[in-house]
Amino acid sequence: MTAETIPSPQAADVAARALSRVVAGRACGSCTLCCKVIAVADFAKLPGVWCSHCIRGKGCGIYAKRPTDCRIFFCEWMLTSSLGADWKPERAKFALMMGEGGHLTAFVDPGFPAAWRSAPYFETFKRWSLEGARAAPARIITIRIATRVIVILPDREIDVGHVGPEESVQLASTPGGGIEARKIARPQIT
Repeated sequence: MTAETIPSPQAADVAARALSRVVAGRACGSCTLCCKVIAVADFAKLPGVWCSHCIRGKGCGIYAKRPTDCRIFFCEWMLTSSLGADWKPERAKFALMMGEGGHLTAFVDPGFPAAWRSAPYFETFKRWSLEGARAAPARIITIRIATRVIVILPDREIDVGHVGPEESVQLASTPGGGIEARKIARPQIT
């Protein structure tokens, strides 16, 4: 989705709805980590590299003209009041994003690839993984460091390796009752 594919009034409405979900009193402020860790298709910006439009520590250099995907993106720290100051991306060194089905991904700054293993994060990810495994349908916790993907399960981690833009990760049950993770080709939309 690009700013050009959504008429301006509709894009403004979508952005206003996204903004209405932000926890009162929270603001990005000096945090610009999403501008590094999240891919932006409109600019062919890869995950893990700074957006050329980002003014680090200040914000977007094309804020008024930024694409709709940037206008509607808010990390989970901005949306979830129970996440304290330790979870703000510029401090945690990763940005959390909730996806379809309640799947949670931590987009980690490649400059701090082990940040997610620190306290209180790792213990919390393991707890969320256990809660997700018990949910119906199951919810997945993943760690993304640029294009590398790690799936966190209650009993272990599965390093899936590089996952390209045309791939996704699928969990499957094994005959012995275990779980495996594998890369699959992303379905093509025609």
